[in-house]
Amino acid sequence: MKTDQSASATSETGAEPAASKRPFDFEDPLSSLPPTAQRLLIAAKEIIAERGFRALTLKAVSDRAGENTAMVSYYFNNKDGLITAVLESVIHDEYLDSRTRMASTPASERPRQLVEEMLRMDSATADFQVFFELLPHVLRHDALRQRMVQLYRWYWKAKLEWLGAANASEELGDQDLLGLAQLLSAVIDGLAIQAAIDHDLDLSNPYRVLQRLLESSEGMRVAGGKGGQPAEDAGATERRPVAVANH
Repeated sequence: MKTDQSASATSETGAEPAASKRPFDFEDPLSSLPPTAQRLLIAAKEIIAERGFRALTLKAVSDRAGENTAMVSYYFNNKDGLITAVLESVIHDEYLDSRTRMASTPASERPRQLVEEMLRMDSATADFQVFFELLPHVLRHDALRQRMVQLYRWYWKAKLEWLGAANASEELGDQDLLGLAQLLSAVIDGLAIQAAIDHDLDLSNPYRVLQRLLESSEGMRVAGGKGGQPAEDAGATERRPVAVANH
């Protein structure tokens, strides 16, 4: 247990308490958090996964992490701040790692690699269990729900980066590409729900079918220039994914 909260926390961060800032940025790995904050976040996720949302109290989290209860308030401001951090940490580092792997994947291999990354996401069953436990509370809490809106936009942006978008934030303005990113997120979420219900579900089967669909779809072809024009014709060096064609 910590005996001097302010001194301990300041020595780890060298900055002001978390009440005046977000615990971490979407683009930062969880390892960027101070060690104490990491322990508290892990403890909160374990409590939710094992005992459900009702068991999540600041005292339970601090006891499990071996920290003073005041440290939860220091790093996350309050319980809602802690819940926000837990939500943002669900399969967070998995997305960052997947983006790195997809960036080095040749266009011809993207359908296979994309399916592997999505299957890897759905294999994070403990994280999804936490997400499902928190979701009813989030839907009734406007600030948390709005934070989830932002988080899903980050998920969609990551999907377009997987597909080779040079500027995924701008590409979200393309309704076809946005729809494709939303569908890919829906596949991950939907299969995670089915896997949570049926622990014997073979996720490799639907993803096998998805890979076959992607390989036969214009949505996985990466072309240069705007509107799917070849780069030499459009005079552009930027590469972007092309929307799913009508078949």
